[in-house]
Amino acid sequence: MNNKHLSRKERERLLHRQEILDKALKLFTESGFHNVSMQQIADASEFAVGTLYNFFESKEALFDELTRSCGERITNALIAILDGPGTEVERLTKFIRHAPTLLEENADFVKLYVSEFGIRGAKLNKNRVIEDSHVLLSSRLERLLEDGICKGIFRRVDAAIAAQAINSTIETLAFENAGHFDKTTVTEMFIKVEQFFIEGLLLSRENENV
Repeated sequence: MNNKHLSRKERERLLHRQEILDKALKLFTESGFHNVSMQQIADASEFAVGTLYNFFESKEALFDELTRSCGERITNALIAILDGPGTEVERLTKFIRHAPTLLEENADFVKLYVSEFGIRGAKLNKNRVIEDSHVLLSSRLERLLEDGICKGIFRRVDAAIAAQAINSTIETLAFENAGHFDKTTVTEMFIKVEQFFIEGLLLSRENENV
């Protein structure tokens, strides 16, 4: 819903909710989810602890909302690239190259997520929002690859498997680099990922007319 259509009271409530989430993310990242109390979150966000429970019934519910909001933000940014302007090659390239920027912008959340579940656990965790995001992105990637195949841009690969491979590679590298993020190193890493997939998918000139 567009915030401009909300009442002042509703906009204030959303603002307060986001303030709580921001402070909670900072505390969780610094001290760990299990070492932070609702009282500490209340103190950091300058609300009474009872006010926090008006927004979130528990610390677990607050964590779930953090996961939802951050996951949706990352997913929406990537979908905008996949559905945006440009050729299939240009959009796929931008999709992969944008990963370091998203990781930098959401470093605290990714670090927290990995710290709670571990790298393997984060990849296997059945959190509904994260799982839905993975499925949605893979589906959009698959559609882009299928379009590229139909246009004779990409080789006739299994688009579903290729999409899963690209998506899973990006997720794995993001999780593995969350705790020691270095923008230059991670950017170089994703350029190699881009080259690997793009060069593997593109039809060579002698095969374009086959």
